[in-house]
Amino acid sequence: MKTVQTVLGEIKTEELGSVLMHEHVCTSSMGVALSYPQLYGKNFEQQILSDLKEMKENGISTVVDASPVTLGRDVKELKKVSEISGVNIIATTGWWGCEPPYLGPSTAEQWAQCFADDINKGCDGTDIKAGILKASMDKEGPTEWVTKMHHAVGMAQRETGKKVMLHTYCPTETPRHQLKFLREEGVDMNDVVVDHIPETTDIDFVKWIYDQGAWIGVDRMPIISFPGEYAVGTETRIKFVKTMLDAGMGDRMLFSHDIMCASTLYDNQPEEIYREVWSVCPERFLFIKNRLFKELAEMGCDPAYLWSLTIDNPRKFFEG
Repeated sequence: MKTVQTVLGEIKTEELGSVLMHEHVCTSSMGVALSYPQLYGKNFEQQILSDLKEMKENGISTVVDASPVTLGRDVKELKKVSEISGVNIIATTGWWGCEPPYLGPSTAEQWAQCFADDINKGCDGTDIKAGILKASMDKEGPTEWVTKMHHAVGMAQRETGKKVMLHTYCPTETPRHQLKFLREEGVDMNDVVVDHIPETTDIDFVKWIYDQGAWIGVDRMPIISFPGEYAVGTETRIKFVKTMLDAGMGDRMLFSHDIMCASTLYDNQPEEIYREVWSVCPERFLFIKNRLFKELAEMGCDPAYLWSLTIDNPRKFFEG
């Protein structure tokens, strides 16, 4: 029997239903959420529950919360809102971002053990276990720290058998480094999803990732960010998804938005900035179902097939 670890315990892969593979239920800087949750917006928990309940009512059963400790992971909050909403939530271990100050010397082996403990024992002093690993490389490229974290995640993957998600910066083709580091630790590419693919429109590069055996993370649909930060617009992203489908990659595409129910980054912005940020996605976590798939159907895709990809592909990914 194949199972997946959620914040409420293991469930059968057939119970996953429709899955959003890379979202953020609540996001902040490391430690802030645990010590100062008041820095979230007012009624932040109600916003989380509103989003999760809307997902549930629209056929979405499971969310992968892509926030490791460096993005303010709060497994107690994840467990609480999962229990109330009925949405399965998968917590993340691993690393996003740069080396923290005052850390001191540390080895990849030490970090691999930390990540494995999150999976085998529980996160943040609880018995709530992570169900997926994360490694990250952005514009900084393969720095010493980033390289070490990828090797640590690779070691933890080999020990635990859990899947790996990669935060990438596809305009500079960081996955070429990232997959290499994981492969050096013996990670099977079938256990890896390369996220943020819609930030590129280079089909040859994406085909290279597909040919490695890795999964294609179709997230940031649309990108929720400050104006002018990303070059690839929403309509271009949608058309590129169709290009990937036409190229025969649908069997390894995993869909998501990469947006946040609650975040100290956005929730305390001036009202006019907050409205502008979210104006590009009034559908929130229903953008893929209600807009992306609608536009793809108008381009000739079968709506039933598109929806099936959100069910069948995550199940196959987690089953291996």
